[in-house]
Amino acid sequence: MSANPQGRHTAKDMVYCWTEKRVSKSAKPRTGEIRAKSEGHAMHLLGRQGIRHVSLTKTRTGSSARIKPVVVAGFVRQLAVMIQSGVPLNQSLALVAGSMNSRAKRPLVETIRVIRADVESGLKLSDAMRKHPRCFDTLFCNTLAAGEHAGELDSSLDRLATYMEKSVRIRQKVRKAMVYPGIVVCVALLVTVGMLMYVLPSFRAVYGQFEAELPALTTTLLNLSELLTEHGLFVFAALGLGVYSVIQLYKRNTKFRDNTDRLILKTPIFGDLLRTACHARWTRTFATLSASGVPITSALEAVAGVSKIKSYEDATLAVRQAVASGVRVSDGLEKYALFPQETVQMIRIGEESGRLDNMLDRLANQYEVKLDDQVDTLSTIMEPMIMCVIGGLVGVLIVGMYLPIFNIGGIV
Repeated sequence: MSANPQGRHTAKDMVYCWTEKRVSKSAKPRTGEIRAKSEGHAMHLLGRQGIRHVSLTKTRTGSSARIKPVVVAGFVRQLAVMIQSGVPLNQSLALVAGSMNSRAKRPLVETIRVIRADVESGLKLSDAMRKHPRCFDTLFCNTLAAGEHAGELDSSLDRLATYMEKSVRIRQKVRKAMVYPGIVVCVALLVTVGMLMYVLPSFRAVYGQFEAELPALTTTLLNLSELLTEHGLFVFAALGLGVYSVIQLYKRNTKFRDNTDRLILKTPIFGDLLRTACHARWTRTFATLSASGVPITSALEAVAGVSKIKSYEDATLAVRQAVASGVRVSDGLEKYALFPQETVQMIRIGEESGRLDNMLDRLANQYEVKLDDQVDTLSTIMEPMIMCVIGGLVGVLIVGMYLPIFNIGGIV
């Protein structure tokens, strides 16, 4: 059982978990959440509802812990299933929160309890979730609000759960494609640095006995070894600072980020992968919003925000302006080479048949399958390429170390 306090509540109110003290050993104590300004205020509100002799525990209304998108997607899916099964919203929120026992889900449990208390106080689910932008962004809340307005909360939650699961899967695929080569390259660089710092110096004494001039490759490697041995700390600090500066510049400087994205999109392999991921995210978001009854202009504005690439964002906003003036979406997209002709044609068919959401959903599925294939192809191509790079680095080091010994007859 949960309290349903009367009156207005503000964001500064606290959420208290209350548990009724047992009146007998056989009776099961009632529990719930209530939003109030203080502990005394909570006791007063509970007393007005005939709930007395309770113990209160204050629930944190926010948490600094990071909540992973996959955890939020799992919560939305569970909530959608319960609502579709006919379980009341308040009870559904309580059941979902009670089923989350892992440490990674505890911050989300606290958020769900706050949402439940807000819903019990009279707020709509979308308005209650809007108070937690770290978990539920504007796109999510607006889509949910449209579903509530149309009386289709269960269907809206189901579509949002599917959208979040697909988005998480796309993000994981792109990360998988990028992380694997990066890890292998870092290992290759560590092996190279290790050989320069700990293996090559042992050859220095041997080379010192040679009176002839050493080969250029060996001299270069010895100089690098000496630099890393004597000033390695400063070199690594400078490299780390440089990498950190580039990352921060990419995050904060819009022009630098746009130029970098434009350069990456032109690369043969990674560019195609990122382009497909962007198309999959674009069509999936548009399909979800269109199926939820969100107006096309509002949907395109939200789609532009999730594009993540400036050129796609600008093109989508331009299409939105054209649609607002009476142009069809397909006609607006046709002016931009960023969108494949096949995509434009399928959207046009969807507009003419009145089934735009179904056509967008089909497009999103196609791009997600294509993304799977590209990730697998990239992994297959990168493995031999990375092995060649590692072999080349190690080969250069070995040749540089032993080249004077190979030529010992002409040096001694």
